[in-house]
Amino acid sequence: MASTPPSFSPSRTTCASLLRQLQMIWDEIGESDTDRDNMLLQLEQECLDIYHKKVEETRKHKADLVKWLADAESEVTNVASSLGDCVMFSRGKGTLKQQLANTRPVLEELRSKKDERVKEFLKIKSQISQICAEIAGYGQSKGITDQDVDQCDLTTKKLGELKSHLDELQNEKMLRQQKVKSHISTISELSEVMSIDFSKTLNDIHPSLSDSSNGALLSISNDTLASLTGAIHSLKQEKQQRLQKLA
Repeated sequence: MASTPPSFSPSRTTCASLLRQLQMIWDEIGESDTDRDNMLLQLEQECLDIYHKKVEETRKHKADLVKWLADAESEVTNVASSLGDCVMFSRGKGTLKQQLANTRPVLEELRSKKDERVKEFLKIKSQISQICAEIAGYGQSKGITDQDVDQCDLTTKKLGELKSHLDELQNEKMLRQQKVKSHISTISELSEVMSIDFSKTLNDIHPSLSDSSNGALLSISNDTLASLTGAIHSLKQEKQQRLQKLA
């Protein structure tokens, strides 16, 4: 039974063909055996150098994959913990590329969920910051950024606590607005009775009270409420003095 001839890869066949061509050219040139041996050794060394470089590059690529997988696994654990999620994750025991394929979708989904949760926190914290600024009398709050959100606690529980705090502040703002409007109405009535410049009185307390056409927020700060209360007291005293003079 005839044996099957060994199969050679195209690259090995090409190398053998090139080596034969090289031998023929050396024959035509008349290169000595010593020179031929030296040139073949040099050629072999160059090939070894190329292989060595490729091995080092591949080894580094493997190390990068191993590091990426370790970092990704750690990030999955940390992000899931910050979100308060219980994620049963295993990257498997296949090849590095198989582990990569198992890990990447999980990590990308968690990152997306984290980004959306951060946006929720930013929205609520921005509203809280704005109302606090209005109550403090600053008008506009400073901008809220990702740095103002605790990236280690993005749980729904923490989000719920912030929402509850926002609800409390919104109720506080509504009550203050009602007080301000009530005080303005009282000042209007007293000013009309005594022919006092109503707009000037309000403007002296805070410009937003007399002119809301420019889009300014109605001042609801402690200082404004105290000043409105003081203005009402002064106007009532003035009214009482005038009534006494007429008596």
